[in-house]
Amino acid sequence: MSERRQQRVAAEIERRASTFIREELKDPRLGFLTITGVDVNADLTHAIIHVSVLGSEEEQEQTLEALRRAKGLIKRDIGDWLRIRTTPDLTFKLDNSLERGARILDLMKTLDTGERE
Repeated sequence: MSERRQQRVAAEIERRASTFIREELKDPRLGFLTITGVDVNADLTHAIIHVSVLGSEEEQEQTLEALRRAKGLIKRDIGDWLRIRTTPDLTFKLDNSLERGARILDLMKTLDTGERE
Protein backbone atom coordinates (compact mmCIF):
# COMPACT_ATOMS: atom_id res chain seq x y z
CA MET A 1 0.00 0.00 0.00
CA SER A 2 1.37 3.41 -0.89
CA GLU A 3 2.21 5.82 1.89
CA ARG A 4 0.39 8.58 0.05
CA ARG A 5 -2.86 6.59 0.09
CA GLN A 6 -2.42 5.93 3.82
CA GLN A 7 -2.08 9.66 4.42
CA ARG A 8 -5.14 10.48 2.31
CA VAL A 9 -7.27 7.87 4.08
CA ALA A 10 -6.04 9.11 7.49
CA ALA A 11 -6.93 12.71 6.55
CA GLU A 12 -10.41 11.68 5.38
CA ILE A 13 -11.00 9.63 8.54
CA GLU A 14 -9.96 12.62 10.64
CA ARG A 15 -12.25 14.97 8.72
CA ARG A 16 -15.28 12.67 8.71
CA ALA A 17 -14.93 11.48 12.33
CA SER A 18 -14.63 15.07 13.50
CA THR A 19 -17.75 16.10 11.60
CA PHE A 20 -19.74 13.07 12.76
CA ILE A 21 -18.77 13.50 16.42
CA ARG A 22 -19.56 17.22 16.36
CA GLU A 23 -22.86 17.02 14.46
CA GLU A 24 -24.35 13.58 15.10
CA LEU A 25 -23.29 12.25 18.51
CA LYS A 26 -25.53 13.48 21.28
CA ASP A 27 -23.89 11.75 24.26
CA PRO A 28 -23.80 14.06 27.31
CA ARG A 29 -20.51 12.46 28.43
CA LEU A 30 -18.73 13.94 25.43
CA GLY A 31 -16.59 16.84 26.56
CA PHE A 32 -14.85 19.47 24.50
CA LEU A 33 -12.62 17.39 22.23
CA THR A 34 -10.36 17.85 19.27
CA ILE A 35 -9.08 15.14 16.96
CA THR A 36 -5.38 15.87 16.74
CA GLY A 37 -4.45 13.18 14.24
CA VAL A 38 -5.11 9.76 12.79
CA ASP A 39 -2.61 6.97 12.19
CA VAL A 40 -3.57 4.23 9.72
CA ASN A 41 -1.59 1.02 9.30
CA ALA A 42 -0.23 -0.04 5.89
CA ASP A 43 -3.10 -2.36 4.94
CA LEU A 44 -5.77 0.13 6.08
CA THR A 45 -7.35 -2.29 8.55
CA HIS A 46 -6.72 -0.30 11.71
CA ALA A 47 -6.80 3.40 12.56
CA ILE A 48 -5.78 5.11 15.79
CA ILE A 49 -7.63 8.38 16.34
CA HIS A 50 -5.72 10.72 18.67
CA VAL A 51 -8.09 12.86 20.73
CA SER A 52 -7.32 15.84 22.95
CA VAL A 53 -9.97 16.49 25.61
CA LEU A 54 -10.24 19.69 27.60
CA GLY A 55 -11.07 19.09 31.26
CA SER A 56 -10.18 16.96 34.26
CA GLU A 57 -8.94 13.39 34.09
CA GLU A 58 -12.44 12.16 34.93
CA GLU A 59 -13.96 14.18 32.06
CA GLN A 60 -11.28 12.87 29.73
CA GLU A 61 -12.07 9.26 30.68
CA GLN A 62 -15.80 9.84 30.29
CA THR A 63 -15.26 11.30 26.83
CA LEU A 64 -13.05 8.38 25.79
CA GLU A 65 -15.65 5.91 27.09
CA ALA A 66 -18.39 7.68 25.12
CA LEU A 67 -16.25 7.49 21.98
CA ARG A 68 -15.54 3.80 22.55
CA ARG A 69 -19.26 3.10 22.92
CA ALA A 70 -20.03 5.03 19.73
CA LYS A 71 -17.20 3.36 17.80
CA GLY A 72 -19.59 1.29 15.67
CA LEU A 73 -21.63 4.32 14.62
CA ILE A 74 -18.51 6.30 13.79
CA LYS A 75 -17.01 3.38 11.86
CA ARG A 76 -20.20 2.86 9.84
CA ASP A 77 -20.36 6.55 8.95
CA ILE A 78 -16.70 6.58 7.90
CA GLY A 79 -17.25 3.44 5.82
CA ASP A 80 -20.22 5.00 4.04
CA TRP A 81 -18.21 8.16 3.44
CA LEU A 82 -14.95 6.55 2.24
CA ARG A 83 -16.48 3.77 0.14
CA ILE A 84 -13.45 1.54 0.44
CA ARG A 85 -13.53 -2.24 0.61
CA THR A 86 -12.68 -2.54 4.30
CA THR A 87 -13.35 0.17 6.84
CA PRO A 88 -10.50 0.40 9.36
CA ASP A 89 -11.16 -0.71 12.92
CA LEU A 90 -11.04 2.36 15.16
CA THR A 91 -9.15 2.89 18.40
CA PHE A 92 -9.33 6.14 20.36
CA LYS A 93 -6.22 7.29 22.19
CA LEU A 94 -5.89 10.29 24.50
CA ASP A 95 -3.39 12.88 23.26
CA ASN A 96 -1.98 15.16 25.97
CA SER A 97 0.40 17.05 23.69
CA LEU A 98 -1.71 20.24 23.67
CA GLU A 99 -1.88 20.17 27.45
CA ARG A 100 1.89 19.69 27.72
CA GLY A 101 2.47 22.50 25.22
CA ALA A 102 0.34 24.90 27.24
CA ARG A 103 2.19 23.94 30.42
CA ILE A 104 5.56 24.55 28.74
CA LEU A 105 4.38 27.96 27.51
CA ASP A 106 3.29 28.87 31.04
CA LEU A 107 6.71 27.84 32.38
CA MET A 108 8.44 29.89 29.71
CA LYS A 109 6.32 32.93 30.60
CA THR A 110 7.20 32.44 34.26
CA LEU A 111 10.91 32.29 33.42
CA ASP A 112 10.59 35.32 31.15
CA THR A 113 8.94 37.47 33.83
CA GLY A 114 11.42 36.22 36.42
CA GLU A 115 14.40 37.43 34.39
CA ARG A 116 13.02 40.95 34.02
CA GLU A 117 12.65 41.57 37.74
